[in-house]
Amino acid sequence: MNQAIVLPPNVLNTLRALPYDERLSVASALAGELILGTDTPQDLSPQESMIYSILRFYVRQASERYSRM
Repeated sequence: MNQAIVLPPNVLNTLRALPYDERLSVASALAGELILGTDTPQDLSPQESMIYSILRFYVRQASERYSRM
């Protein structure tokens, strides 16, 4: 992968605020997709899936902004 991955503070703060099990699931899903290029995980709960989608949006947005600099 040749593109930088930017984790903005709001993403990190949100992950830290989650309960341990949810934090682990969402962070693993993000890392899997953004670093390893895996598919969107299907084993997340509905709440985890929503959080994952929002955080993924913020990471992609920040990464695109960084790459345009």
